Amino acid sequence: MSVGCRRNAAVIGSLLLLCSLGFGAWVQVTSGTSADLYGVHFPEGTLVGYAVGSSPEGGSVVIKTTDGGTTWAPQTVANLNALYSVYFKDNMNGYAVGAAGTAIRTTNGGDTWTDMTVTGTDNLTRVQFPENGQIGYIGLHPRAGRGKVLKTTDGGASWEEKTVGGLLNTSRSCGMATDNIGIVVGNGGFVSGTTNGFDSSAFQGPQTVADLTAAAFSPDDPNTGYLIGNDTVEGVIRYTADGGASLWQIVRHYPITTYYGVDVPTTNAAYVCGPDGRIDRSVSATDFYRTTVPSGVTGAIYGLCFPVGEDTGYAVGAAGTILRTYDKGIPWIPGIEEGKAPAITRAGIRVLSNPCRHGIALESDAAVSVSVFDAAGRVVMSRAATRGLNFLPLPTGAYFVKAGGATARAVVTD
Repeated sequence: MSVGCRRNAAVIGSLLLLCSLGFGAWVQVTSGTSADLYGVHFPEGTLVGYAVGSSPEGGSVVIKTTDGGTTWAPQTVANLNALYSVYFKDNMNGYAVGAAGTAIRTTNGGDTWTDMTVTGTDNLTRVQFPENGQIGYIGLHPRAGRGKVLKTTDGGASWEEKTVGGLLNTSRSCGMATDNIGIVVGNGGFVSGTTNGFDSSAFQGPQTVADLTAAAFSPDDPNTGYLIGNDTVEGVIRYTADGGASLWQIVRHYPITTYYGVDVPTTNAAYVCGPDGRIDRSVSATDFYRTTVPSGVTGAIYGLCFPVGEDTGYAVGAAGTILRTYDKGIPWIPGIEEGKAPAITRAGIRVLSNPCRHGIALESDAAVSVSVFDAAGRVVMSRAATRGLNFLPLPTGAYFVKAGGATARAVVTD
């Protein structure tokens, strides 16, 4: 229901094939609520954060942490509608939006919330102040047709409705890279981009007719972004390196019904989440793998936030679920983490020149059986590696190479 809080594969030589050392991946923390949580935001770092949602009895829910998500406390909000998105410009000044035109703000860290005046009773799905100034946007799913976005230039004191797209287009949300650059996404593959704060906009090509639900851009580079959606068969992820000026690229991932949330903390890392405890992470610009969540987490994950890069992240979901990672999240096939020094060598095999063109180059100290997995977790190659240099010819994509109990990641390019 929401996207992440802010705005390709690295070249790594001589990676050792290692066993998983039990990195923490995602761990569950106690939220103190059974509410469905749809949005989460940490504005200034990894200590003070907010999550919003809807209680089982109905009504808005806002909870707050001041210790990095270890403990959460409820805040008082006098509203009967679900909240889908939350955004704070700093630890004190924040906004939340939700069902039936619900829009509220606080200037004292959530101690009190007041209503904002917005037109209509559309479902408001995303609130964002891209550069933490006076300009902000609310993405929405209108009750009746047409693409729209709400914009403020006075810090939320007033909101102006901007019409986007054509008569047959229906919006679902928005994603802004800067105060002026961003997109509106919607049903039937609708994407419309702007470079002037939606004074004008133009259609973009996402290469899908799926219903698109959210979008996010990297804070390091406004040209790098992802959008997500649902096509009833498998979820949709699309990638751009030029702000959507050309076609959004198709992203490979394990099939899933839909994706609910997306965050792009850096140009080299993006995360998406969905039903059944699903959180996926990019391992290259156009390849995503499932990360490891606690076995008891089986409900939907709706929102993500990586406040200051890709190391520390938070995810929220159904029935009060809150997850936290300190190590970027770990692929569901055990593997090593890029940039981390190896601790145990299980096999004398090295992945050379990563990424590599046209296949995976290996150096082995002895004969050993090797298996290669694709992004869907399927075995695409099994063979014996001989002592010395080996080459595994493979099409472009991201893979895991496994030898015995040891696993490493590899990226193949054209």
